[in-house]
Order: sequence, then C-alpha cells, then structure tokens
Amino acid sequence: MDSGVSGEIAAFFQDPDASNALVLTAQQIAAPVVQGAVLTENEVMMGGGIRVVFFIIDASPSMADVAGHLRDGFNHDFVPAVKDAREEDISALRIGGMAFSSDMDQIWRGVDGSYFHPVDQLPELTTEDYDPRRGWGTALHEAILMGSARALRYAGELQQETGVDVDVDIVILSDGANNAQPLSPRDVRRMIVGRDPSRVRYLFFYFETELGLANPKEYATRDLGIDGEQVVVFLRQPGETAEEQARRFRFMMAVMSRVSGARNTSAVIATAAVLDDDEIV
Repeated sequence: MDSGVSGEIAAFFQDPDASNALVLTAQQIAAPVVQGAVLTENEVMMGGGIRVVFFIIDASPSMADVAGHLRDGFNHDFVPAVKDAREEDISALRIGGMAFSSDMDQIWRGVDGSYFHPVDQLPELTTEDYDPRRGWGTALHEAILMGSARALRYAGELQQETGVDVDVDIVILSDGANNAQPLSPRDVRRMIVGRDPSRVRYLFFYFETELGLANPKEYATRDLGIDGEQVVVFLRQPGETAEEQARRFRFMMAVMSRVSGARNTSAVIATAAVLDDDEIV
C-alpha cells in the first residue's frame, strides 16, 4: 500500500478503518484526473483555507430529459450564483466532478489537461462530458466511492503541496436507485459515517423523473449515512409539464450553486433561501 496516498486519504477520516477501501481505489486512479489548476500565492496568502467541491452527477438514461437543463445550468447560471454566495468567503476554491451511469467519466477537462478549476475558469460542460443517451444503469454506490476517492486524493495532494488544510464538499445528484454492483450501500455508509465531518461534507440532491426511489430521503440518510440537513428532494407534481420540470430543475441548480459557494450553508437552509428569492425560482 502506498503510504503517501494512504496518509493523505486517512487525514480526512475519524475512523481510520473506514478509509481502507477508499485508499485502494485512490491508488488505482490515473494521475490526470486528480490534477488541478495551480494555486496562486495570493490564494494561499488570503488565509481562508482551501475548499474542493466535487460533483457526482447521474448520467443514466432517465436523466436524458433534463440533460440540456443541467448543461445550461452549469454553463450559464452556476458560476455567477457561486460568486454571489461567496461574498464573505475568502477561501481558495477548486471545482471538479464526474458523470456516471455504468461508467465513471471525469468532466470539465481543461485545455491544460487539469480537472479541478477555480470558479472563474470552469470549462463549459459539453455533451462530450455529459450525455445520458450514452449511458445505461445507475452505479450510484460505485460512483460515490470512486468520486470520493478522486476528490480526497486531489485534496490530500493539494494539502501536501501547500501545507494548508483542505475541506471537501461532495455533491451527489441523482434521480434513481442504485442497480449495479456493489448493490449493498454498506461500504458507502461506512466511508461517510467514518469521515471527519469537519473536513468532508456530503450533500445529496434527488431530482425525481419517471423512475426512482420510493423514499429518497430515507435512502440517503439511513442507507448512505448522509446528514439529513444535507439532503433535499425535488419531487415532480402529477401532470407536470415540460416547462414546470425545467423550472423545478432551475430551482435545484440554484440550491446547489448556493451550497457550493458557502461552506457553512446546509442544503436545507439553501433551499429555504432560494424559495425566498422569487427571481431565481
């Protein structure tokens, strides 16, 4: 076992044993997907610490109807919304992510080959990055494990390079139930419950489509071990029109943007704040 990677990952856990499976996964990751834009001296000297936000986005076929809304949301609304939410935040921010169905694909590859970016330099999310028409299956459990390994390995290397503590937000967006190996959420739950919650925050956003979970909040909290304050469910209404679905998706994007910009804002609080903002909704 690579002691360097092992130590970097273990630093984000209260229960060392909970990091074991993640360390093995992290050691198998190809270097390019954990490379990011170099932190500037000004970013480090600001003294606000470093925060990594990593998105794990469902790209199974059932997400096809909202794929355009998702790409448009990240490409047009996400960056200004994050910047608005960061008015009082002086931490250095790096954003990365991956899309998953049965496969795991890193998104937002920069021209320099890096995958973690300052918010002002976030590449456009393209159909090459995100196109549910190419997907099949929902390997949600594997995606959470793999996405966590990528995010925490990058954060650990960043911490080693700068000597500055790095906090991590892992944001999960899905519309359905896991239907791939591992079928049991046991390893995911052990990892999430065993992490250091002051360093790593998990958020779960459920957007209902035609297929999905009977009780998504219970699944996220009981089965995955995510704090209930960080779980928000966006259910469709009977007879929902395409326009109403698009509005519901914009609402979710606004909540995700607000949470991404503000470390101390929970998903539930962000949802209430967006509801009070008629212009966003």
